[in-house]
Amino acid sequence: MEKKKTVKILCIGLLAASLASCSKSHCPIVPQSYVEVVGTAEKEVDPDIFYLSFNLNESNKTKVNDINALEQRMLVALKTLNIDTKIDLSVTGMSGDSWYWWRKKNTVYQYKSYLLKLNNLDLLNKACDKLDSLNVEYYLSKVDYSKMDDVKVQAQQEAVQQAHQKAENLLSSEHKKVNELIYLQEQIVDSRPNVRVVYDYQVNKENSAQSEQSPNFKKMKVSYSVIARFSIE
Repeated sequence: MEKKKTVKILCIGLLAASLASCSKSHCPIVPQSYVEVVGTAEKEVDPDIFYLSFNLNESNKTKVNDINALEQRMLVALKTLNIDTKIDLSVTGMSGDSWYWWRKKNTVYQYKSYLLKLNNLDLLNKACDKLDSLNVEYYLSKVDYSKMDDVKVQAQQEAVQQAHQKAENLLSSEHKKVNELIYLQEQIVDSRPNVRVVYDYQVNKENSAQSEQSPNFKKMKVSYSVIARFSIE
């Protein structure tokens, strides 16, 4: 009798161990019914931050255009526009023409590269005028949008909302309903600032009939895409 009781307890123990092992994912799990869709959203904004790149070069014939004198004239000109050159102007590179020094053995001519941040289109036009007056060549290196982070959040939310709506549309024909979101993966985040202008600012400055016009910038696009999986009721 005692032996049978021991065997019975042992069997119960083995069964309990088997069930515990099963609970640790060793047993097959019945798959949950779900629908998987892709949601996308795209936002367009007008750029409101502009970056001008330009260089200051010393003359290759005379020291009249000393780099320090050129820089000082440039700083004075920009400050008349209330531009904080300590914050919005940065030096991106500097160098000296060592090849010329090696040939002539008397001097090294220097140049500096700058990046100027401008917070509106009107200020961009005025800064271009100032640089034109100093015979400084420049180009628009990039554009940005001051509230880009907010736009990205909006695009994310709209992409998820579109995914939910798409899932509902797919299940409606089967007379089923979307339950809850069980999986979400970011697929694409794309912010494409477009620096190209419809017409060139400097070229049109030469045309008096168009001298008051401003560059017409293409819109910036922010695209967002998600893979969403919803359980089915």
